[in-house]
Amino acid sequence: MSAAARTPLKIVLVEDSALLRDLLSGMLKGIAGIEIAAVADSEKGAIETLLQTRPDLAIIDLELRGGTGLNVLAATHQAPQRFGELRTVVFSNHAHAIVQGRCRALGALAFFDKSFQMEELLEWIQTEAERKRRGPA
Repeated sequence: MSAAARTPLKIVLVEDSALLRDLLSGMLKGIAGIEIAAVADSEKGAIETLLQTRPDLAIIDLELRGGTGLNVLAATHQAPQRFGELRTVVFSNHAHAIVQGRCRALGALAFFDKSFQMEELLEWIQTEAERKRRGPA
């Protein structure tokens, strides 16, 4: 197994609710091969954190303390080379089809509704962690 395959899936969690951030962080830590690299609660903080940590994956809420997750997605989409091989997913209550389409147009690989898709998000992340452990096909 290569060193890259043993490297955990580094995640940045972009969420303004401390309660949900703590809950999600705790659940993610229960998944093998996951590392919570950092958290952010604002648009500016998220962009700075993503640039500094260069994670594999960002889980992004759309409604942030300052700014929006859409602007975070736009920043990563417009200058992908600045963020490394970042992959993004959205975890938000704003699950209207138009919003989901906009997120996908800005590079989000998936969209999960906070109201009822926590389990699906965790399963998706577990699959990503397993994919990273296996390494390139």
